[in-house]
Amino acid sequence: MSAAVTLALLFFWSVALNEQVTEGCTCLPKHPQQQFCASDIVIRAKVIGTVNSTRPQLTAYKIGTIQTYKQLDKKRIQVIYTRSTQTFCGINLRNGEYLLSGPVEDGRVVLDLCNRVEPWNQLSRIQKMYLSRYQRGCVCEISPCTGASCFIEILQKKCLIRVNNSFSLDDEEALQSICLPGSGGFCSWTKFLE
Repeated sequence: MSAAVTLALLFFWSVALNEQVTEGCTCLPKHPQQQFCASDIVIRAKVIGTVNSTRPQLTAYKIGTIQTYKQLDKKRIQVIYTRSTQTFCGINLRNGEYLLSGPVEDGRVVLDLCNRVEPWNQLSRIQKMYLSRYQRGCVCEISPCTGASCFIEILQKKCLIRVNNSFSLDDEEALQSICLPGSGGFCSWTKFLE
């Protein structure tokens, strides 16, 4: 076999194996504002219980929307879907109030472990307050940094957030703040008093 054919086969297999690995559930940590801005919907909702699903790989939950923070279309959401718990990213919801944020796929809200799905009573007062303010900061980018690069002043549409060696967020100040544009359009961390 020629070297070119061998190289092509090695490339094909590395791509194929990489595709299988990335189908697992590896979610990079994100600031709550990043999750908000990347989501198609962000709502406070009460999970009422499971209902029959039209998709076998998805579990369907009947919900009652309490408050809408972000929604692309104004269609009332009565059912959300989660990936089956037999898959890598599946979640299981109990009856109760949640903050739900994530994508809309083919007209359905489909959530998994990489989305923000948190019991409402576990959010702090400041986290709840920021939900109505994050939209203003979606013009800003939040970028991870490590070590000395976190202390570099950048005058652009970007806020830095420290991550540690295991790629988890390690910046309590940023986690209690919101990245907003200021004068000149430059973004910076802003903290509001409760």
